[in-house]
Amino acid sequence: MFSSIQSAKRKVITFGDDGEQVSRPTNSSTATESSSSSSSSSSAKKHNDTQNGTTKHNGSNIVQDKTSSSSSSTTASSTSEETGQRLSKKQKRQLQHQQDSRPKKLINKEPTTEAMTQKAKELKKHRNSLPIYTARDIIIKEVKENACVVIVGETGSGKTTQIPQYLLEAGLAAHGTISVTQPRRVAAINLARRVAEEVGTPLGQKVGYSIRFDDTSSKDSLIKYMTDGIMLRELLSDRLLLRYSVIILDEAHERTLRTDILFGMVKGIQKQRQDLIDRGRKDIQPLKIIIMSATLDAEKFSEYFYGAKIMYISGRQFPVKILNTVEPQSDYVDSALVTAFQIHQDEAPGDILIFLTGQEEIENMEKLIEEYATDLPPTVGKLIPCPIFAAQDTSTQQKIFEPAPHGTRKVILATNIAETSITIPNIRYVIDTGCHKSRGYNAKIGIESLLVEPISKSSARQRMGRAGREAPGLCFRLYTEDSFDQLEEDAIPEIKRCNLESAILSLKATGIDDVTRFDFMDRPSKSGLLRSLEHLYALEALDDEGKLTDIGTKMAAFPVDPPYAKVLLQSEKMECTKEAIEIISLLSVDTIFSAPSSKREEANEARQKFTSLDGDHLTLLNTLRAYESVKGDRDWCRENFINSRHMRHVLDVRKQLIQFAERSGMDPKKTCGHDLEIVLKCFLAGFFQNTALLQPDGTYKSILGGLTVSVHPSSSLFGKKREAIMYDELVFTTKHFVRGVSALESNWLSQAAPKYFGQRHA
Repeated sequence: MFSSIQSAKRKVITFGDDGEQVSRPTNSSTATESSSSSSSSSSAKKHNDTQNGTTKHNGSNIVQDKTSSSSSSTTASSTSEETGQRLSKKQKRQLQHQQDSRPKKLINKEPTTEAMTQKAKELKKHRNSLPIYTARDIIIKEVKENACVVIVGETGSGKTTQIPQYLLEAGLAAHGTISVTQPRRVAAINLARRVAEEVGTPLGQKVGYSIRFDDTSSKDSLIKYMTDGIMLRELLSDRLLLRYSVIILDEAHERTLRTDILFGMVKGIQKQRQDLIDRGRKDIQPLKIIIMSATLDAEKFSEYFYGAKIMYISGRQFPVKILNTVEPQSDYVDSALVTAFQIHQDEAPGDILIFLTGQEEIENMEKLIEEYATDLPPTVGKLIPCPIFAAQDTSTQQKIFEPAPHGTRKVILATNIAETSITIPNIRYVIDTGCHKSRGYNAKIGIESLLVEPISKSSARQRMGRAGREAPGLCFRLYTEDSFDQLEEDAIPEIKRCNLESAILSLKATGIDDVTRFDFMDRPSKSGLLRSLEHLYALEALDDEGKLTDIGTKMAAFPVDPPYAKVLLQSEKMECTKEAIEIISLLSVDTIFSAPSSKREEANEARQKFTSLDGDHLTLLNTLRAYESVKGDRDWCRENFINSRHMRHVLDVRKQLIQFAERSGMDPKKTCGHDLEIVLKCFLAGFFQNTALLQPDGTYKSILGGLTVSVHPSSSLFGKKREAIMYDELVFTTKHFVRGVSALESNWLSQAAPKYFGQRHA
């Protein structure tokens, strides 16, 4: 065994062989149609056929269920309050001039080169070899004939990159753009880049993407990848999404909060557009909806979308051997590190994929691998860590897709984004820690928290499948077989466990006043809705009747959560807009500080230069000002343990927020100078619920919920006692920790939110 790691960690992970292998035909593809009106036994049989790789032949690898009934009409009733309403004058003008208003020149004027065209021709062969290619014609046929289709396709089948191109080639973008929504920014960017290459044009012309703070698309983009949050924002200015002819809701199985809201919105919009067409409106085109999922639980989506047809697309899958640990692991990060080096020294070539819970864990693991890799014997090749997470710049993200140099092995460090959102080549080994970060919300006490929790069985199977895309693989589960048996089958949809404030504000801003009657696929709890409405009222986004106020309308225009939006609006009154924008930008990354395990004391000492006695928010502001005073010098960043990559991201976000502020009529240069106490009072206007008071025994008790909370060790206020504190987030590990902490005076609270604290003391 690998002596250097074994002696350093004094640990070897022992795995038992449970004998489970998953295999499917390596060169076959199955597209199976189903209808929600089919019997459950028939549906189950189709599931089993797809799972087991059963392929029926009727002249090709495409299977069509001849007996399935046609999908139900999409003219069924909708609960949306917008149904049947006439378009506003503004919307009519948008429709009348939709074609004329398109720019004659694309935003990205980069010419299509011969190299791009040649690259597209080379990629054509690869495209035609994907499992989904044999289902191309039937997919086009079903999308043309049905208003809504549910497509289930395994990761690696090619559904997300190929289906939009098939529809483009079939002429379905003649009257509008094909939109593909993604839960994650990383996926939207990488998918758009890949499809632009395959189409043979520069990114931003025929194919573009749009994410928060970054938009490469133009009005002439025919395929547009975007986050679900961006599409919700587009609804503010285009209630019927008239620029889109096809909307593909991808990764539907993840059931994020925004995706669930989009389900209800596009379902209602499709009905409204069809109603207007039925009344003789010739200037409106019907909307096609495609729901795409990587898991086989598709009947619920079909039932929700008026009995939409279901198509199953199988992918390539080689055998994957699953190895569970013999005993539970107390430290899954440590166990993952040891397992990675065991694989590197004992197993055949092939890259490793480790699933971790977040950026902090990923960066710590990256440093540990680099540190221990220096002790490997000369006969063993290098082990190269390749992290991927949302805050990375695009060029760094691309490294995970590049082949490892000869004689080396990559180890990809990823969150659950690598379960289904992206396909990484050459993965032979998966290390599944069995955990992920999950946002939780206790509506009874109004406390939101970020928790590390066990994954579901569905996620475990998806992770396992990453090892068998190109060759037989191994999946090392850092939990016992009994632990797997105790996992939930599927994750609870976010809408049932998250704070609903952003979703409710979006719904209100798009004209849906009575959110309790919105057509949710899974209805959130009544207490969750009421608590979120109460908080929006306290933020002055809603009036006494629950209607959206002018402040609420302005808040909805900012691409940030409601508390941050309130801070930005409050900053104009308190004349500290510059500082508010800068701090919010700094909070858009996990941390701007770097603390290598081997130099932790030096890093802490360097950080003291920027530390504010008032806490973390002003410490961040001090750091940004110091960074700009040296013009972002990389040597300075290295000496002061500042993450230069994250700082560049901060500057990008600041630039975008400045533009949003200017559009709202605010002066982003308005500053409070040296009177920084005003900045903390300004933030309190948005975060009055995230406060705690010092108790006689020296602990802090949260004002909301009465929880005993502790200042996180990473905070500049750790170990210090102040009469009151404000914090950005509550994290539960061994106990309730608060992060992003600043000191307050207790008498500021009633001034910051008189509606909220007035009610509590009434």
